[in-house]
Amino acid sequence: MKAHKILQNEFTYTPLHLIPGMPPRKPDNRLPLLWLARKGGELYLVNNSGETLDWVGSGVGGFISADDEILPVSSAKDYVYEYKQVAPNAAVKIEEYDGFYDLDYVLTVTMEVKSAKFGHLRICSPAEKGGVKTCVLIWDTGEAGKHVGVSNVQKA
Repeated sequence: MKAHKILQNEFTYTPLHLIPGMPPRKPDNRLPLLWLARKGGELYLVNNSGETLDWVGSGVGGFISADDEILPVSSAKDYVYEYKQVAPNAAVKIEEYDGFYDLDYVLTVTMEVKSAKFGHLRICSPAEKGGVKTCVLIWDTGEAGKHVGVSNVQKA
C-alpha cells in the first residue's frame, strides 16, 4: 500500500470563468461536491460534500501505445489507496505521477466512495495523457463532471 496523505482545507475550487487567462465563458454557479486536484505529481480527491465519507478507495488504469500496439496498464490491486472517515473539506491522496515516465501513458483513476449521502458510488475520471488533471467529479446539482463516469455499485 502506498503512503497515505490527508490535507485539510488545502484546496479551493475556482470556476473556469474566474481563472485568469481563460477564454471568456458563461459563469457556472454550480459547486463541486467531489473533485480532483493536482499538487505537483500528486492527485487528491477533495471532499466538499459537507459530510464525512465513510470509505474511499482508488486505483489506476490506462494504456500506452508502442509500435502500433496498445498495452493496457492497471493497479496490481483494485485499490492502491484506501481511506476511512474522510472529513468534509479534506483532500486525500489517491494517485501520484512521475513527471517524466508517465508522460507517454494515458491514465485514468477509478474510485469507490461510500457515504450516507452518495450511497456506494463508482467514479471513473477522464483519461488524460501523463495523468489525470484537476476536474469536477460530482456537482451540487447531482450531475457528473465532464467526461466523468458515475454509477451506483449494486449490493451482492
